[in-house]
Amino acid sequence: MPIKYEMLSGIRLVRAKITYLHDSCTFNFINENMSVKLLWSVPYRGDRMITYESVYPIQSKDVAKLIITKVRNNPKTLSVFDRSINGKTLFIGYLEYSDNSPFYLSNRVGTIFYDEYTGTGGDVISMITTADNFDLIREDLSVYGKIVHRQVQEIEAESINGPPRLTEMQEKVLRNAFEMGFFNYPKDVHLKDIAQKIGVSAVSVDQYLREAQRKLIRAYLNG
Repeated sequence: MPIKYEMLSGIRLVRAKITYLHDSCTFNFINENMSVKLLWSVPYRGDRMITYESVYPIQSKDVAKLIITKVRNNPKTLSVFDRSINGKTLFIGYLEYSDNSPFYLSNRVGTIFYDEYTGTGGDVISMITTADNFDLIREDLSVYGKIVHRQVQEIEAESINGPPRLTEMQEKVLRNAFEMGFFNYPKDVHLKDIAQKIGVSAVSVDQYLREAQRKLIRAYLNG
């Protein structure tokens, strides 16, 4: 069901942006001149989570192999299940312990929107949540790391009732699939063709497409 503004009456919503440092941050396992973008992360089993990130810029396959090795050596990483290169971007999927992940800690409390990337200085996390939830999230994050910069702005409920938010990769895969004729009948291309063009696995293309379509269909059905 779509959000009714009257349901949010009296609830203070905030848009927050913080810079966060913690010991198990991916930033600690890559070159400081690179940027890491959280594409998606989902609970897997118990205290484990499946995480997919992009690392940019990758200058050579040797550098990509080094980054993959460093991610594998992260004490939080259980296994690396996918990796591919598109241009100067490395896409890497891995299974990790979720106990002190910023994404896990934030979503355990509850967020309406969450985005995270890592660059020089640590994790830059943007979120929309309630003011009370943000206070709890800030406390949880402070247990495992340090918030070095914080911007918090109170917002109106109407400002979050926009179009569905697709991640950069979801939008990229969906756009390529549409332009290449994947949705034509009969299909002009298949998953493997889109995967070859973008530089990721066919399994990843299928995951991105399904998630993007799920978001768009849910937004349509909810009016």
